[in-house]
Amino acid sequence: YFKYMLISKSRLNISLSPVNTQVKELSAESENKLLLKVDVRDSTGNPVPMVRVDISEEPATGKLQPPALRTDRNGEGLFYYIPPDYSKVKRSGAVKNIKITAAIHGSTRSSSFTFALKPVPVVFIHGYQSSGDIFNNMKEYLKRRNISGEALTYKSEKGVAHAAKELEDFLDRQHNMYVSRGMQVKRFDLVSHSMGGLVSRYYTTYDGYIKNMNVRKLIFISVPQKGSQWARIGAKYFKDQGIKDLIPDSEVLVKSLPALLNKGLNSSIQTGCITGQYDEVVDLSSSSLEEWNIKTEIFNIGENNITVGNLLNGKFMESPIHRNILNNKKVFERIQEMLYTDLAYPAARNQ
Repeated sequence: YFKYMLISKSRLNISLSPVNTQVKELSAESENKLLLKVDVRDSTGNPVPMVRVDISEEPATGKLQPPALRTDRNGEGLFYYIPPDYSKVKRSGAVKNIKITAAIHGSTRSSSFTFALKPVPVVFIHGYQSSGDIFNNMKEYLKRRNISGEALTYKSEKGVAHAAKELEDFLDRQHNMYVSRGMQVKRFDLVSHSMGGLVSRYYTTYDGYIKNMNVRKLIFISVPQKGSQWARIGAKYFKDQGIKDLIPDSEVLVKSLPALLNKGLNSSIQTGCITGQYDEVVDLSSSSLEEWNIKTEIFNIGENNITVGNLLNGKFMESPIHRNILNNKKVFERIQEMLYTDLAYPAARNQ
């Protein structure tokens, strides 16, 4: 310490950078802490320990932990930047580029690092006999509003449990993809339609999820939380596991999900629920999550007109209202609002 006090601070050199030097963007949510490193050296390039460094942020929207530090024997110091939720940045109209500055206390020597705050990325999960393309219009709507997203296409005929594993792998690939593009992402928001909602629930409540903890929000759209009566009829014509899982008294709905964390709905994940008033495939009682005190928001998309023909040609999950809710501007607007605001957490239920 006394050696440091004898050194002229004006001759010290300081540098600031993220520990992961690829990072240029940060998804704005409080769990996504950015680790930064300060390095202080003298004019000959030797590390200088015990240097007091003050840390500041411009604009002041997040938190610095700690806001000041002393370098270690290697002339280095570590600290976190904890971003605000993007909704707070958006509401305040604050600049979305953040500048972090590390300054040697009592001198003009400083170094800065600037990066961009971005909304949490979205992953879209389709329903039975569908594909990720069903979300194309919603994806484009959100993209124009600065919300990025990618859709998973999975093999729905293999059932909910198999699809949950596909979702886990997809989220891991998405994380790596964002990192390769210079964006640090901790968690994703999942927007799920129909069977995709059961897949989301299964993934976020099974034992292996605890090692990932990579979902911030679950937004359900016309999800048969309690199954669909049409699936019971459909199972007479189609023998795959996917259609079996959608039957109201299926093993996945009656045994598997209720045996998982919080009876199949993770209480640590913000949750929203939307459905169509006259949905041909999923009625209002089936889409409800009232057991967890989650409100269902109902949208009038049109009238029920499912036919036996829809069933026999294997396309009953493509009935107009059940699909068109994914192409409705009011629904798009509400999804955007849900992504930008805090949602309710499911109530804890005794196992």
